[in-house]
Formats: sequence, structure tokens, C-alpha cells
Amino acid sequence: MDILGRMLVTIAILSLIHCGYSSIQYRTYLKLIEEDFQAIPVDITVQVLLSIVMAIFGIVRVAGELKDIHAAAELAGKSWETLGNRPSFYSFNHRGQKIFQDFEEEVAEE
Repeated sequence: MDILGRMLVTIAILSLIHCGYSSIQYRTYLKLIEEDFQAIPVDITVQVLLSIVMAIFGIVRVAGELKDIHAAAELAGKSWETLGNRPSFYSFNHRGQKIFQDFEEEVAEE
């Protein structure tokens, strides 16, 4: 487990919390001086973007190495007979029994 990645994620989360607090404080300040809210200040916007990038980078570092998916490696030990074997699709009671019931009776009578 990567300690640098965990530190980056922690710092990014704290920074995002600080951004939320700063934007609330800015809105309160605007209400005190009786001005209309136009937009969030640029410094808060930049801090949010940098925090998100830092969080993404930290999460990728914590996640570790990705494993390759090789279908050939999984299927290498199986024969052609077992590839089509899907027990979850076995159905012994199906409507085909009723459809071909008359045919089977005719064959049995002969």
C-alpha cells in the first residue's frame, strides 16, 4: 500500500473541505456587505481543481497495479468439449417435452 497515495488523498479531501468552507464564508461576506453573488472567486475554483487532480492521482497510486485480462490463459487448460459445458443453463423440464410428446408416442407405437 502506497503511503504517498494515501497522503495525497487525505490532503485532497482536506483541501476540498477547506474549499467548501471558504465558499460558504465568501457567501456570508457578500451578504454582510449587501452585494449579489456573481460567482465563486478564482482562487477557490483553482483550489478545487487542483484538489480533484491530487485526489485522482492519489487514488490511482493507492489502487496499485492493474492486472491484465487474458482469456487465453484461463482457457488454456480446457478442452474443446468443456468449453460449451454450461451447467447453469441445464434445463430438464422444458416445453419441448410437451411439443414432441405426440411424436414420441407415435414412434413408441411403431
